[in-house]
Amino acid sequence: MFRTKPYVIDAIIGNRKMLAALTKDGKIHRLWWPRLDLYQQLEEWDFALSIEGYSNLLWLHDKMEWDFIQTYLEDAPVVLTEARHKTLPISWQFVDFILPDRDILVRRFNVKNLSQKAISVKLWQYTNFYIDERYRYNTTQYISDIDGVLHYRANTVIAICSNLKPSAFQCGGDARQDIISLNLNGKSHEMSSSGAVMWDLGVIDEQMGADVELYLIAAESIDEVLKEAKYIKSQDMSQIQLQVYDYWNEIYKKAIRYDISNEKINRLYKRSIMVFHLLSQPGFGGILAAPEMDEDFLYCGGYGFCWGRDAAYITSAIDAAGYHYITEEFYLWAMAAQSEDGSWAQRHYLDGSIAPNWGLQIDETGSILWGIWEHYKNRRDNQFLSKMWPSVKKGADFLVSNRHDYTGLPLDSHDLWEERIGQHTYSAAAVYGGLIGAANIAKELGFDEYAKKWEESAAELKRTIKTLCWDQNTNCFVRSIKVNGGINKDHTVDVSLLGIAYPFNVLDPKDNRMMSTARIIEERLWSPKIGGIKRYEDDIYRGGNPWILTTLWLSLYYTLIDEYNKAKKLFEWAVNHATPMGLFPEQIHRNTGEPAWVVPLTWSHAMFVLVLHKFIDKKILE
Repeated sequence: MFRTKPYVIDAIIGNRKMLAALTKDGKIHRLWWPRLDLYQQLEEWDFALSIEGYSNLLWLHDKMEWDFIQTYLEDAPVVLTEARHKTLPISWQFVDFILPDRDILVRRFNVKNLSQKAISVKLWQYTNFYIDERYRYNTTQYISDIDGVLHYRANTVIAICSNLKPSAFQCGGDARQDIISLNLNGKSHEMSSSGAVMWDLGVIDEQMGADVELYLIAAESIDEVLKEAKYIKSQDMSQIQLQVYDYWNEIYKKAIRYDISNEKINRLYKRSIMVFHLLSQPGFGGILAAPEMDEDFLYCGGYGFCWGRDAAYITSAIDAAGYHYITEEFYLWAMAAQSEDGSWAQRHYLDGSIAPNWGLQIDETGSILWGIWEHYKNRRDNQFLSKMWPSVKKGADFLVSNRHDYTGLPLDSHDLWEERIGQHTYSAAAVYGGLIGAANIAKELGFDEYAKKWEESAAELKRTIKTLCWDQNTNCFVRSIKVNGGINKDHTVDVSLLGIAYPFNVLDPKDNRMMSTARIIEERLWSPKIGGIKRYEDDIYRGGNPWILTTLWLSLYYTLIDEYNKAKKLFEWAVNHATPMGLFPEQIHRNTGEPAWVVPLTWSHAMFVLVLHKFIDKKILE
């Protein structure tokens, strides 16, 4: 089903309930509704032009035929895609956005005749939906009341209509092939996933254009879709588009303002705020790691889920940007998602149910407890802290009880990168950070006995990290330990070792052991051809590329030890490797410097905001 879809996209638009992913050619490849994590409703939405006197059909997303330019408008999730034909005197543009308060995607289409003579043009649309990601029992129906095509199954109905009356349509059959034949059969109802529509744009004079407005509407019933269709067809889209800009300007006004002269950094700050909002869904509270791009789990385990680990960093950044309501909703969500034993699963769906996972990853629990305390430090809201107390107590007790009798480290679990099982130094640091956070919360609420217990456990863990996890022969912390007839240490240099200092503060960043470890991380993990920091030595995931978040992690560390030139160099590398649309990917290709995996990664944007916040605080940003 999804195997031909791209794994790297260029833009996202949405309203925190509906989310669409586009590539540079303006094609919308994925559409999530009514949740950001499921379902992905769209298989294909394609367009073509036919020009009288020209025998070939012009598919609009054909990279061999067109040159494309794409940008966000007014710093809002409003995407302008422009294309000019490589040989013919014709151009077109899409303006795509989703209404903030209605589940309606608007596509404003304009085609322009660049020739010196009038041309007759028709616009063809092909749609194929697998409603709720299911192949069976889909129906496509043409509804004359709205002059549009409906795709539906059970309680999911998606309509596509226009401000123009179609000249031809077809439900079911081989709709794409019939478009190629320029002959739609007029069938109005079919148990099928596909459909086609043609609008006759008429004669376009030389150097003039023609406009069409398209509306994709999602609702739980046909009646509701029809009602929404009649509403949107009655509106002035220029005014609606301005309202979208106004909505997002109001969001940006709530941000903590930074006096930044660098326009590129300002733009990336706004993009990060946009990503934080678009990938967090009100009413749930979970925050997506990224829009899902591997639905069939062909190349990875999927990204369209909520990781507590990611979210701890992300909410810290969201608080730094001033959007405390998103952070608080997440932690209330986390309380509901917590397992009975006090742990948090490796990842969850947005409704808190357990997502596909590989088993225990103990840093998830430590990270969430750390994050609760960090949020409290920002807000000083005792009511929030009291709400969270039962969850904090269960989580901290879980961390205390899950310690290895021989090493004193947390029991074997998956590492930060979810690739190996062992007793990992980063995981131990996260547990320490979680226990200290929980102890601070206990003291704040007057539960001194619990605070003492958790502080003592944290102190024991700190001593173990400083002794067992430090290797004075290499002057570097070890990545992990395995107990197998003795203690076996993994000396692989891993950027996650920075977690000992930031964010979990096991050691002061200026501790000589940390400074030595950071120096070795930079030496061993710097990507030689294009720069940036890899995750660890001999990384093979997607070929072993530098990551945005790892590079920014080291930048943040250097900021903490006042090595500002190094910090700025790493920060600038990340800024320069944002996509042309101002989004941060997970990885950058080690040879080409292009985005190499999922776009946008919310954690990447979080690390950018956290570093920016530190730079502003220390007045080191020019």
